[in-house]
Amino acid sequence: MSGSFQTDHTIAESSAPNQAIRVLLVYPNTREVALANLGFQQVYSLLNSIQGVECDRYALPTDWIPETEMLSQKDLRSMDMNRLPADFDMIAFSISFEPDYLNTVIALKYFNIPLDRAERDSSCPMIVAGGSAIFINPEPLANCMDVMFIGEGEGMANDFFDMLHKFEDKNKFLKKAASLPGIYVPEFYDSQIDSGRQVGISTSIDIPSRVTRHWVAEEESLCTHSVVHGENSTFKDMALMEVTRGCIWACRFCTAGFIYRPPRLPDLNKTYDSMMQTLGGQEKTAQTIGLVGPSVTDHPQLPALAKRITDEGKTISFSSLRMETLTDELVGLILKSGQKTLTVAVDGPSERMRDVINKAATDDFIVEKCRFLTRKGILHLKIYSIVGLPHETDEDIEQFIRLIERVQEVYVDECRNHGRIGRITISLSPLVPKPGTPFQYHPMEEVKSLKKKFSRLRKVLGKLPHLKLSFGSPNEAYLQTYLSRGDRSVHEFFKTFLSNGHDAKSALNKHSVDSFVYRQYGKEDYLPWDIVDHGYRNGFLWDDYQRGLNAGRTPVCDTATCHVCGIC
Repeated sequence: MSGSFQTDHTIAESSAPNQAIRVLLVYPNTREVALANLGFQQVYSLLNSIQGVECDRYALPTDWIPETEMLSQKDLRSMDMNRLPADFDMIAFSISFEPDYLNTVIALKYFNIPLDRAERDSSCPMIVAGGSAIFINPEPLANCMDVMFIGEGEGMANDFFDMLHKFEDKNKFLKKAASLPGIYVPEFYDSQIDSGRQVGISTSIDIPSRVTRHWVAEEESLCTHSVVHGENSTFKDMALMEVTRGCIWACRFCTAGFIYRPPRLPDLNKTYDSMMQTLGGQEKTAQTIGLVGPSVTDHPQLPALAKRITDEGKTISFSSLRMETLTDELVGLILKSGQKTLTVAVDGPSERMRDVINKAATDDFIVEKCRFLTRKGILHLKIYSIVGLPHETDEDIEQFIRLIERVQEVYVDECRNHGRIGRITISLSPLVPKPGTPFQYHPMEEVKSLKKKFSRLRKVLGKLPHLKLSFGSPNEAYLQTYLSRGDRSVHEFFKTFLSNGHDAKSALNKHSVDSFVYRQYGKEDYLPWDIVDHGYRNGFLWDDYQRGLNAGRTPVCDTATCHVCGIC
């Protein structure tokens, strides 16, 4: 790689014509978390499949904690080739979750790379980022990154690197690349600031005013699975494969049902065969197959694949299951594979709140589904719900208490027939109103109000036997909401965070964060994340938000019959 892309102090032969572009793919979290992330593995495989690209991996040490000021040179070396970050032409961050924005800026500090893009010279590698968090809202990291990838990597990465090989001048390349679908070059977009907030964005050069999200149109192009196995991952002895991309159910709080539209279904036999072939020559064979997707049981090929996997003596693990699709056959296959725990995602504390989020599930249905699962032999149930939904009241919380009391009663009755009682785990998380969803306009509920609701639930449900309670932190939800809904002014928060010993709570106190977290947006308000064009018709998300506030339903995302969002 030649010209101004070349880092001045790297291996000299990198400047030779047709030399491979060296990319360090960074997952900004600890190594065991990185190795359990299917997107990270997929991008690693994708980049190494592109002619003229040589990709290595990096993640933070297993025992790393955010308060760590510096890392040793040993801990900064890449996973495969044992190179330092400065030995690469490009550093690419794969970011799935907004809290990892903090780890991203810490990593830049460790790599001795200035946080401000404008302060870097030609000796710095090009700094880029992609991943689902980036195409939900790229603005918080816009002043850090040279390039941001908006959308799915397949196809987009190939076009980007093909173009990169043709240019020696960085600025000329970036101007050309900015015209590609899905390629966001923040330096060419000027943010308009009023009273410390971003109120608009514009560009003075001939590039699109918004960045079109790139997505894979052809389902046969989807074949995403683990490419390495046997390393020290969070999911021990498990290989992962993508079963669904996107989701038909359109729950109003969930990004997967909106930013991945339209939903697509990969060929499961093709994906499984490819994974087995890829992993077959590696040292250790995976005995558990993790099926990944927003709602894996939506795939019509799933029962046949599950039978194939269990017939081979392997165990199945699911990332998500819809109550509506848990059939007798599927539960039987789950039990055959040895799995004894299932999660029932009710998502809203009351029937009214489930209508608000666009989830049709009555209390009676939930109780009977829990009875069915326990009768079949699932003796460990996890029940998950969100708290802090739009127009939620204390009465909705009381209804959730009554629901759990009913579930606990039928659960214990059915467990007696098995001669032993397992455990019900109740897991509750605050709503983080995410960009790209109908709830993007809604404020997060105040932390003190959420703590009061959690206290009530803990007091009453904590008395029930065979029950364990788990609560997401309202303070952590507050931080995540800020990072999710932030604009380019978050860059100043990052600077404070890096200079104060990596103390996020202290940094939050020094910035006007409430105005992001607790803000109610109107239909005509500027949204920083609108730089991303997901393809919706104008007003679609606002209209669906209004339906939600009125507990109205929106049909499932059926690409054959529904055109409500405007993408199809």
